[in-house]
Amino acid sequence: MDAVRRGERGKQKTWQWLMVLTAHRGLCVYCGRSSATTIDHERPVVDEGADIWWNFVPACEDCNRWKKGRSARVWVRDMDLHVMHPTAGFATRAMAPRVYAGITRRVERVQREIADMDRREWFELHYGDARHRNKDELFKVLDRCKKELRGYPHYPWRTPNVGTSARRCMRLICCGYQHPNAEFLVAILDPTDRAALRRAAFNERLHEGEVLGRIIREYLTDKRRKLSDEAA
Repeated sequence: MDAVRRGERGKQKTWQWLMVLTAHRGLCVYCGRSSATTIDHERPVVDEGADIWWNFVPACEDCNRWKKGRSARVWVRDMDLHVMHPTAGFATRAMAPRVYAGITRRVERVQREIADMDRREWFELHYGDARHRNKDELFKVLDRCKKELRGYPHYPWRTPNVGTSARRCMRLICCGYQHPNAEFLVAILDPTDRAALRRAAFNERLHEGEVLGRIIREYLTDKRRKLSDEAA
């Protein structure tokens, strides 16, 4: 269960932090410019907002502080009022209208991204064992996670799942070696050819093992055809 009891805020698991902080391309959902370094409750806990993943959005420290216990919709309303009545104190710090006007749409889009069950499963299976005791340790894991994601040409949770397992990932692009039919094959390639194979597999949204399997099957089919022709 992903819920965290009231009074235990900040006890979210490392993989939950990662799945939120990497959403929206790792940027703050509010300003859309700064890197996300905090988890914000879209509906504040003080306003009966749930301390659970579907109420989390990625935010930078400044926006999290300026939002100050308001929902995104209320914050946008207050900033709009601040533009019209700058001396009335509706906002302690205002954003440009072109920035805050899109906040509610961005929040809705990011919440749908975070709610993607395949995405959540990928983070839990790949980083469920990760732990952090402080922000420095969290950011080290986050950097490692971002580096891994940049290594794929597309999000791995959108690639085919070759099986079902509650304990390990079965996505071809990242964990194809765990396929029940997988065999470890060593291809003797120079670095240039190996890089070309990797790019070709990524472009076709395949695991490298699938590409090698296709080549081997074509080779065996050709050999069988030649043997059949010779026998005839």
